[in-house]
Amino acid sequence: MKKILILILALAAGYNGFAQQTPKAKHMTIMLFNDHAAFTVGKKINNMIITRDDTAQVQKLVDLNPHVKLREEPAAYETLLMNLLKPYYDDGWKLVTSSVEFVQNTNTEVFRYYFVKEE
Repeated sequence: MKKILILILALAAGYNGFAQQTPKAKHMTIMLFNDHAAFTVGKKINNMIITRDDTAQVQKLVDLNPHVKLREEPAAYETLLMNLLKPYYDDGWKLVTSSVEFVQNTNTEVFRYYFVKEE
């Protein structure tokens, strides 16, 4: 009787530990930087850097100029940024937080988006 009771308690403890396991999470950071240069000479550098904790870093060159009139630029810029991030939302990534920095003396903005994906 004692052995059966110990076996039942051991199974119950093991089941409880198994049921409370949290899913493994993946992490990703997307960094965009915009130097607001109207005219550049030479080869442009990659301005979208995607870093995941499970793969190598991916660098892309994306056009961050909304190509609209100045008064329409803020809204068009937000739409442009959302369109760049939409494929990641569609793939199940969830935005955790974001930040923006303005680098002094360079007229450069750096946008960072931190995503997580539960498995």
